[in-house]
Amino acid sequence: MNILVIEDDKRIARLLERGLTENGHQVFLSHDGKEGADMMLDGKYDVALLDLYLPKMDGFEVLEKVRGRRCKMPVLVLTAVDSVPNILEAFDLGADDYLIKPFLLEILLARVSAIARRALPAIEPQAIQAGDITLDRSRRLAIRHGKQIYLTRKQFDLLELLMKRSGLVTSREQLIEAGWGSSEVKESTLDVYIHGLRAKLEDKTDDDHLLIRTIHRSGYMFVEN
Repeated sequence: MNILVIEDDKRIARLLERGLTENGHQVFLSHDGKEGADMMLDGKYDVALLDLYLPKMDGFEVLEKVRGRRCKMPVLVLTAVDSVPNILEAFDLGADDYLIKPFLLEILLARVSAIARRALPAIEPQAIQAGDITLDRSRRLAIRHGKQIYLTRKQFDLLELLMKRSGLVTSREQLIEAGWGSSEVKESTLDVYIHGLRAKLEDKTDDDHLLIRTIHRSGYMFVEN
């Protein structure tokens, strides 16, 4: 990972740099809060290690500034003062974790890895399976009985939500939000798209065998036949 160390004690900064580098990380140093905040806002780093007591801008001010600018970089606060009010203030301002000096390098490495993992976005699977339908996200198409079924973008978004909620009633409002991102779309427009989806997906037209069933006055439900 690219790790930004914001620490005014140059001896401690060098020790951190050496330990992190020996464990495969690339380390960038800053020795004052103002420069450190600017570097964080550049968005080039995976994790920041932030001392609380810094020249030009202390760690609390750094957190307030970067979080106010919507910087979501994970921040591990380093502090020599085991003060509950200070630690709570750091958390309130957006710190992800803290470590009291002095600390073991192994503990630091474990904390850094943990907060970096928590910051990773959830990875959506490339395919969704419900009944005999596979929805291929990478190609934005459905597969049924080995046949590839090409969908429009809105058809894909509607089917994705219905399949995720397989066996549950999905309201018209939920579907309109998924397909159009707006509540101003008419329900009749949604019905037209559902009709088009059925025409592409269904083998049979009688209601007992439909994959997407109308739930009177409620919405629609994907049923795994």
